[in-house]
Amino acid sequence: MAAGFSVLYILGCNEGPSARYRVFNHIDSLRKQGIHAEWVWEIHPELADANYLRRFSIVVNFRGGWSDRMGAITELLRQLDIPTVYDIDDLVFDPSLVEGIDAYTKMDKPAQQDYRAGMASIERMMKASDYVTVSTPFLADYAQTFTGKRVWVVPFGVNDRQLEISRHVRGWADVGSAVPARFITFLSGTNTHERDFAEAVDALRRVLVEYDDVYLKLVGYLDVDKHLPGLAHKVIRLPFMPWKDLVIEAASAYINIAPFDPDSPFCQSKSDLKYVEPAISGVPTIASPISSFQASITSGSNGIIARSAQQWYEALKSLIDDTALRDRLGINARAHVHRERLPEHIGARLAEVYREAVRLHAEPGLAIPAPLAARARPEKGLRIDWVIPQPFEGSGGHRNIFRAIRYLSEFGHSCVVHVLPDNHRFSTGREIRDFITSEFFDLKAADVVHGVDHITETDVLVCTYWTTAYVVKDNAAKAPHHVYFLQDYEPMFFPMGVDYVRACETYRFGFYPVTSGPWPLHMLQEQWGVTEGTSFRFPIDRSIYHANQDLSPPSRAQRIAYFARPDMPRRCYPLGVAALEIVHQRRPDVEILFYGDHSQKFQNIPFPFTNVGMTPRIEDLGDLYRSVDLGLCFSTTNPSLVPFEMMACGIPVVDLDVNGNEVSYGGRGNCILAKPNPVDIADKILATLDDPAKMLELRSNGLSYASTFPTELEMARIIERGILESYDAAVSAVTAGSITNDPSAGVMATA
Repeated sequence: MAAGFSVLYILGCNEGPSARYRVFNHIDSLRKQGIHAEWVWEIHPELADANYLRRFSIVVNFRGGWSDRMGAITELLRQLDIPTVYDIDDLVFDPSLVEGIDAYTKMDKPAQQDYRAGMASIERMMKASDYVTVSTPFLADYAQTFTGKRVWVVPFGVNDRQLEISRHVRGWADVGSAVPARFITFLSGTNTHERDFAEAVDALRRVLVEYDDVYLKLVGYLDVDKHLPGLAHKVIRLPFMPWKDLVIEAASAYINIAPFDPDSPFCQSKSDLKYVEPAISGVPTIASPISSFQASITSGSNGIIARSAQQWYEALKSLIDDTALRDRLGINARAHVHRERLPEHIGARLAEVYREAVRLHAEPGLAIPAPLAARARPEKGLRIDWVIPQPFEGSGGHRNIFRAIRYLSEFGHSCVVHVLPDNHRFSTGREIRDFITSEFFDLKAADVVHGVDHITETDVLVCTYWTTAYVVKDNAAKAPHHVYFLQDYEPMFFPMGVDYVRACETYRFGFYPVTSGPWPLHMLQEQWGVTEGTSFRFPIDRSIYHANQDLSPPSRAQRIAYFARPDMPRRCYPLGVAALEIVHQRRPDVEILFYGDHSQKFQNIPFPFTNVGMTPRIEDLGDLYRSVDLGLCFSTTNPSLVPFEMMACGIPVVDLDVNGNEVSYGGRGNCILAKPNPVDIADKILATLDDPAKMLELRSNGLSYASTFPTELEMARIIERGILESYDAAVSAVTAGSITNDPSAGVMATA
């Protein structure tokens, strides 16, 4: 950070806990980075003094509402060219959602009127600021759509005093059976969680009855008599307490619970603080499927996500019955918080965000596009027409396309799908839509059209395979912007010939590439000089793909899982068979498993192997990966999710050292890349299996890399951002006269 960089926080919300975490903790964290930071109440007289304000590089308003005074201060900051940030940790800026807030429904009419006015005041102040920071990705998505502003996520962390207290408090893990009672703790805090508590109440009732030594400890406000009648003797009630005392109370818990109503946008915006605070004392949390908790908790590893009353009961019972499991989850939760949420981590994030905000403010051309209503985009989102090949059962490529269409539709864009009539399987759009719904899921698209003869004027045309690129080229004059949704470098699907060169030719069309993973975009840059594009990764389902707690070598014989696809040339099936034959000759004790295709396709294998075939359920793949020591998966073009799902389960992956494959894996340190010959593949497999330290290093690196993959929502937002930003650029270029739609060429051409 440049010398003299300083931050001013304006505190407009007298909420002790929130102010502690979002203002006072942030100031302490910034000071650890060598950055001066201070705070004032919004009524502070010096806020009207230009000389005082000039001392600061950036000004942050925490949850303050609009007033004439704050309007004047905002205008003064704008005149002084000092960027402003609005920080908020709750979804209380959209008055249209007020009926979904549990506490609001319990207010009398005057109080409800005041509450709505407060939300409107926050909305106005938020929209008057230059930038926004929030506490969760869900809140960031909502705020960016709501305000059209650049939004960053700064998660909740802990402060040094909390860490110090946690080191001196003897929790359950320290005293164990010396304590005659075990406490399930619910840190209710404010009086907004009545509806949330209902998510876990049935399970709590069962375990409180079944276990004599298990009690519920309630901290804060909750009408527990209504929820647990007849069990008052099993409930310990404590009043709302200061944050320092909360650390002590949380440490005494055997299990912490964080129930929320998952159908409420207000709850989905909530932070994972109720996981973070107990975690610093090694207390595991069972939580509802709220986005922030799902991002932080790998269920069964450092906590548990419970989606139903039965899952809540099973989760509570498993931790009550298995103290070792409870302790292991708590240790992992504490390690996670110590890796990501200490003052130095939050301070570094704040410094990064504020540095970028100041840079964007100094160079307006770098800022995020203005709100939709102020630009050329339609007010209710874009119309996006997709041209796709005919879908078929089990197609992963189609599933990925449909996932993007579904989310974009949910985001408010109107998506129309045009399907190439590759054969006579379908005759109407309704048949195709019904097939997609049955085989995949509901697209939520505005329309599904059989054939490509009736494409009308639209905002964006998207091709999804090389054959569909020619359709978009022929219809280019009907849209100002054209996108290539690319999941692989498709010429490599074919031998040199007509299909190869025709696929290559589509990369000359000038369409904006949105690619699955960085490798296809890397190939376009290397082979075709493409200078722009967006890449995204598909999400890993961490409820399925997660590692065993113990990464030490198992006592059983070593096992290799081979992702074997005999009918797919780019998977180099014969090469894998030849390499594994050598492995078996040298180490016949190693068990080799073939999976990924129908069992009958694995014929004439010259060594003993276990024929897994296709697993009955996708959930079985996670179990399979966790049961082996190494995964063999060849990706001569763009990898599927398979190797990364293996990594997420804690097993090293062997792939081929071809076509810049290290790009897909985030570097050579995260996987094993072998030359495309059987001997080198076998050598590297055995060298890895025989080196426990190398195995542990690869497992750790793979787990770390897999943890960077996005959630489904984050993935969809990356795709949307790539389309929107490139659309804005295309429209601006047309308006400026530097680009024109040339119907004869069918592409965007330089004017």
